[in-house]
Amino acid sequence: MHGAGRSTRVSRDTARYCCAVLVLGASLSCRADDFVYEVASPKFKVTIPGVPQLKMEIHPKHASQPHLRYLGADGDFTVSVFTPVAAAGMTPLECAAATVRTLAARPGVPPAEDVYKARLNGTTFIAAYTAPFGGTVQLHAHLLSAAGGTHCVEVHTTRTMLMEEEIAPWLNVLQKASIEPG
Repeated sequence: MHGAGRSTRVSRDTARYCCAVLVLGASLSCRADDFVYEVASPKFKVTIPGVPQLKMEIHPKHASQPHLRYLGADGDFTVSVFTPVAAAGMTPLECAAATVRTLAARPGVPPAEDVYKARLNGTTFIAAYTAPFGGTVQLHAHLLSAAGGTHCVEVHTTRTMLMEEEIAPWLNVLQKASIEPG
């Protein structure tokens, strides 16, 4: 946000503007390091431009919630990898739709009309939104797919921003994110 005393609340107009920039500005190049991570079972590889390579560890709640697989964080970035069991043969689109339907029930997620949703490629979908976070703005991107015909895949990445001007360029690089089956 600009200047002292301004609210850090992200308006619907700002969220919609940022999502429009994501769609319209997909050809612009604003890449940072790419985060690349491969999971052995179910087998898939995730690539997230604009996110540095994070050290991934077993999710701290994995023992009690096995679908919570991996977690990494460094500075303003976090990445979580979830692999809930899917109905046999669920497609990436079916997994994405199932996950998007549950997002509104999660803490901090705005109403469905304020969440940008799109297909990034044949196997990867995105649901993205902004949320206030400790006096700043945090961007959330849920990359969605399926793996092995047995699991849905959700890769939730966040980036804490200091200024609204940082939102659109980062959303733009996410257009090239992917989850590839193994």
